[in-house]
Amino acid sequence: MSSGHNNLYEFGEFRFDPRSKVLWRQDEVLPLPPKATDVLAVLIADHGDLIERDRLLHSVWHDTFVEEGNLNNAISLLRKILGEDGIIQTVPRRGYRFTAEVKECVNDVDALVLERQTTSHTFIEEREVVSEEVNGHAGALTGAVAKTNRRYLSLASVGVALIALAVGGWFYLRNTAAGSEAQRGPIGSIAVLPLRSFSNDSANEELRLRITDALITKLGSFDKLVIRPTNSVLRYASQDRDAIAAGKQLGVDTVLDGRLQEEEGRLRVTLQLVSVSSGDQLWSEQFDGRSGEILALQDAISNRLRRAFAFVESAEFNRRPPNNNEAYEAYLKGRFLWNQRKRESYFTALEYFQKSIDADPNFSLAYTGISDSYHLLQQRNVISTFEAFEKAEAAARKALELDPESAEANTSMGSVHFIRYARWGEAQRYYQRAIELNPNAAEPYARMGMLLNAWGRFDEAYAVLKKAESLDPTSINNAIYLGANFYFSKQFDRAEAQFNKILEFAPGTERAHFFLARIKEMDGRYEDAMEHHLREREISNPDSIAPLREAFQIGGIRSFWRKQIDLMKEELKKMHGLENHIASRYVLLGEKGPACEYVGQNLEVRGSMQNYGRVDPIFDPIRNDPQFRELMKRWEPEI
Repeated sequence: MSSGHNNLYEFGEFRFDPRSKVLWRQDEVLPLPPKATDVLAVLIADHGDLIERDRLLHSVWHDTFVEEGNLNNAISLLRKILGEDGIIQTVPRRGYRFTAEVKECVNDVDALVLERQTTSHTFIEEREVVSEEVNGHAGALTGAVAKTNRRYLSLASVGVALIALAVGGWFYLRNTAAGSEAQRGPIGSIAVLPLRSFSNDSANEELRLRITDALITKLGSFDKLVIRPTNSVLRYASQDRDAIAAGKQLGVDTVLDGRLQEEEGRLRVTLQLVSVSSGDQLWSEQFDGRSGEILALQDAISNRLRRAFAFVESAEFNRRPPNNNEAYEAYLKGRFLWNQRKRESYFTALEYFQKSIDADPNFSLAYTGISDSYHLLQQRNVISTFEAFEKAEAAARKALELDPESAEANTSMGSVHFIRYARWGEAQRYYQRAIELNPNAAEPYARMGMLLNAWGRFDEAYAVLKKAESLDPTSINNAIYLGANFYFSKQFDRAEAQFNKILEFAPGTERAHFFLARIKEMDGRYEDAMEHHLREREISNPDSIAPLREAFQIGGIRSFWRKQIDLMKEELKKMHGLENHIASRYVLLGEKGPACEYVGQNLEVRGSMQNYGRVDPIFDPIRNDPQFRELMKRWEPEI
């Protein structure tokens, strides 16, 4: 190599040669992977200026699809080597700035040849750790050393080359062994975080969440592996989330984090499985597919994970999904809308579930989607129990007919027996069967817990609901059900603490305000009760807030209750199942006759009184009233 001159950068105790990609601390050569070295070169070249993340990605990885986590890993490694004193400054949501004072100097190129030859192949790039490539790198390094020896016939150069080779081999073997050990370690739970976009925007959100839901469904079929459900991970869909923090909040061992790029129907998904406790990347890979072939994509990903971590396939793994991509795509779109938990989205979800059935009439899961949608429409008083559960039951029966071993179908049928018919014994059998089929699914535990609450078996309900919470610790519904357990069992202090905790992280939760209002009414804290009632109505009927507050200001709590009755009687013309709420206001007013009248009306329409009227403490003042007892006896549940 001919002699020449080369610019060298100095900052603090460091020197960096961007052409030969060598970093020194004083006289010590510091080993860096090639991509980290490239990142450092870009940062130093524009030191003091903001360097956008996209520019760094393009400059270092060019047009290659790459997970942004690779850039994060490179920055993290550089900070460890350079020190954590702010030399590389993060500009939130934008990029980085190299803040050290940099001086340029000139150095002879040939003086750096030896260091360059002995360090350039020390590290193996991510995704390239296979035996053939390792041998290739070792051969290239040996050749470089031989060439150096011929050119620099000195014992020192041979020594340096051999040391570099030994150090490089030690680093490689250590990292490879650590990676292998990490993969062999037990993984009990995974949170599949919603895929992000490579372009850092909201493009393709619906597609990204559909693929995420498909992966959750597929991985949830592995035996003894807990996968957080879609409802729990949706809150982490933002582009700038912290995957490790999300994993800690979700209470999992690992998070599967990734990005999606779509171009003219072609998909590229880049994924990495990261340990929540250590932050180590345990596995990463890139997958290509097409937007209309999500089935093949999810199968490829789940099969790679199964092989990498020796996950065991359960019967569920091989039973679903169907072979019809069109049916599965429509089903995923329906579940995407269903998971939004908005009244208007349930009707659109129903349309997609029907499209799924039209494409494949034998697809069991599409029928469970229909059943679950009508269930929630009834629960939100949009459709009457009769109308909703006539359709919910038909869909659940069809799902079971097509697939008797479906946990989802058994859960849906359990709810039909519980809510429509008050057949508690049958409901319990279906829920238990669902748990046997998929012991890692939270939903059947949660619904079983509410059945046991209605039954008055509060200790059993508590144990089952805690299991649901452990499987899905961020579920607001599970938290509400646990609070209801405290409320129905008259542990009012624990109930109040539980619902207040819910409001801390989900202030708009209507049911939390509903239960807190009742607790405070029974305790005589009327002004607090009134405020919670108004907060509950902010979503369902905000126009009613002003007249209710005025009623309280004029006539106190009794005037407030009477105004509530007037409003709910009017709302009952369009909504369903409000009779029990009207009855509870009459109970608080001490008017047993009207209270029993509306209890009877609610029982006639199969409202919530048939299941929870026996345990709701707000009805304790009329529990021994002959009319009330006769009504409840007439609608005795089937055990």
